[in-house]
Amino acid sequence: MQTKRLYQVQAWLHGQWSREHNWCKVEAFSEEEAAQKVCGVALATSGKLAQLRARVLTLGDRRQSRATSFYAVERHDNSHR
Repeated sequence: MQTKRLYQVQAWLHGQWSREHNWCKVEAFSEEEAAQKVCGVALATSGKLAQLRARVLTLGDRRQSRATSFYAVERHDNSHR
């Protein structure tokens, strides 16, 4: 059984840091779930800097050297067919 951990999440809405969305503590089963809880949308593990939505650290993990980044999911619009 997987247990929840505490994560620190820094939201970068629209790829820009904001003082109002600085690091917050979130309880989740994974870094991805923690990022999605803060941003409220599905996120990807790769993307462009302008798509950056969240950076996540495992709270209390001293071995972790840098935050994991999550990006907005690119939507492919098929309406132009």
